[in-house]
Amino acid sequence: MSRSAADRGSSTASGKTLVLLDTHALIHRAYHALPKFTSKNTGEPTGALYGLSTMLLKVIRELKPDYLVAAYDLPAPTFRHEAYSAYKATRKEAEADLVAQLKRSHDVVAAFGIPDISAPGFEADDVLGTIVEQCRTLNVRHVRQDSLKIIIVSGDMDVLQLVDDDRVVVYTMRKGLEDTVIYDEKKVLERFGFGPGALTDYKGLRGDASDNIIGVPGIGEKTATDIIKNFGNIENLYKEIEKPKVPALPAGRLEGKSGLLKPRIIQLLLDHKKDAFFSKTLATIRRDAPIKFQMPEADFALKKEELTRLFIELGFSSLVSRI
Repeated sequence: MSRSAADRGSSTASGKTLVLLDTHALIHRAYHALPKFTSKNTGEPTGALYGLSTMLLKVIRELKPDYLVAAYDLPAPTFRHEAYSAYKATRKEAEADLVAQLKRSHDVVAAFGIPDISAPGFEADDVLGTIVEQCRTLNVRHVRQDSLKIIIVSGDMDVLQLVDDDRVVVYTMRKGLEDTVIYDEKKVLERFGFGPGALTDYKGLRGDASDNIIGVPGIGEKTATDIIKNFGNIENLYKEIEKPKVPALPAGRLEGKSGLLKPRIIQLLLDHKKDAFFSKTLATIRRDAPIKFQMPEADFALKKEELTRLFIELGFSSLVSRI
């Protein structure tokens, strides 16, 4: 499953590939995509673990990582919960089977030979963002810094804000676990009509129901998209709409770019300015989590014997042959 010495030798000249796993999001995706089944050997729930294992095998086969690292959420509240008590409050409490598999997933990741990393008070997204940021200056063995490619594997579209041209891309699932797509900067622009850097501004206006981020009440998807396309970010938006108005203009008309917006929308934006900026802050992935990332000492290599033993224990006989 891992590449031969000759294969790796070719990557030395052209650069290295670091694959980062948004493990928590992947397990959630697998849990909801697959039936709930249990291991005949241990009696424990294993549906999400099976899905995670198949995704990891697929990632290794298709992306051929030189380095592979897994980022995890921790069960304790994060700085976002402290800043906003209603953050993610609308989500149902995780089912016991899911919690058990989240804990057990550490064994799966370790059996693959993948190191994991987390940070108290921060989400896995923030850990990923911090690794991406630190990799800008990190000395990587045998590779020029500008030739390190980072691929983030996640089932959560929030990480698209980390996309940077084709240096940092996101490998995610459109449906289920098998229908995958890679987002570079061009793909993000095609999907949303604006680049990765404006995704947090979009959420500042539109909000995010899944995380219970309110945004600006009354601003929908289309209006938020149009605003970002025309103003670039919410700082520019408010700078424009808060300009003193020229009294001589006919009623209903506004000068400059503000004229693109209906007076009702402008009033909503002015009334909820604090909500817009606070929502943007909540939606922004931090890049300063308290970690000091170091590239794994050795190139990634699958722990075949250890993984085979775990697959047999969990009852994943169909996956043993894929190793």
